[in-house]
Amino acid sequence: MASSSLININPLYTTNNIDMHRAGLYQVSPNTSNLTVRVNTTSDILNLQGEIRLNTSATPKFQGYNGSGWIDFNASQGATGPKGDDFVNVVNFNNLPNSDASPVATSLGSIFATTSINASTPSNDVNIRSLKSGINFINSNLSINSMSLYQNSNIIDLQTNPLPYKWSFTGNYNTINKIKNLSGDATNFSWGETSEWVAGANIAKGQAVIITTNTGSSNIVIKPLIYTSLSGISPFTTPYTNMLGIATQTVISGNTCIVCTKGITTALCTSNITTDFTLSSSVSAVGIDGIVGKDGGIFCNTRPSPTVNYIKAGYFLEAGNNIASNGNYILFYVNPQYK
Repeated sequence: MASSSLININPLYTTNNIDMHRAGLYQVSPNTSNLTVRVNTTSDILNLQGEIRLNTSATPKFQGYNGSGWIDFNASQGATGPKGDDFVNVVNFNNLPNSDASPVATSLGSIFATTSINASTPSNDVNIRSLKSGINFINSNLSINSMSLYQNSNIIDLQTNPLPYKWSFTGNYNTINKIKNLSGDATNFSWGETSEWVAGANIAKGQAVIITTNTGSSNIVIKPLIYTSLSGISPFTTPYTNMLGIATQTVISGNTCIVCTKGITTALCTSNITTDFTLSSSVSAVGIDGIVGKDGGIFCNTRPSPTVNYIKAGYFLEAGNNIASNGNYILFYVNPQYK
């Protein structure tokens, strides 16, 4: 008569967690239908053909009885197959030579020109794109390599070459509304030479600034170019005659500010001037001189020959009625001079 099936209890859930090491089915946890199988350990073996045990007499290993002896469960290496093709005889790596073909612009360059090979064929070429410096043309006739390439047995070293920058005011960039800022813009454009400084006082964008030091400090900072009179001043004794440029940002003291030192930016107009000049809110032509007012703003003067020396900030790039009115922003070419 066949014996009834016995399901053992997981020793983790027995009294005192006693493990009797019985082989058979075990319930994983109480009140579940999940079962696991456990085979005999070294003891309590029957030497039945097909019997499985865990032999713990030496190094633990699983064994099966074949009717005459216990055989270790052990994956064995099969018969040695024929030797495959040597990789170096199947694949050839080639650095591609220079090419006169026009390069195509891409957002992501691919080093490998060959993307797949057929290893079953006797020979495959893997073509790898070579690195090459681009060429820049300066002043229409001078060609300069953008990079210098060096290599040794381990690395390729790419070093950028300094290049003179050439601003282009062609196409859409020869229109005023393209290169001039709106009054609400946080930072004015600077088409030319710029530098960044720490502000030693509050500065308004479009205002002329000078280089100086904070009182009692050796720190170099910038401050608005502000004066009360131009009569009798000398560049040897009066520092504000040496204008740095036009601020492109409104900042408070202690923050950094970008300054256009030479080039095109948007300047702030003022009517705060001395009696030595005759103010005009209109600019008769592009190229008219712009002079620094008492509060660092720029103004247009109509008096032919001022009676005092003055600070020329550059010249206006817009012309028309009332465009240089107090508080207006105007497109301006920065080229500071004391005249």
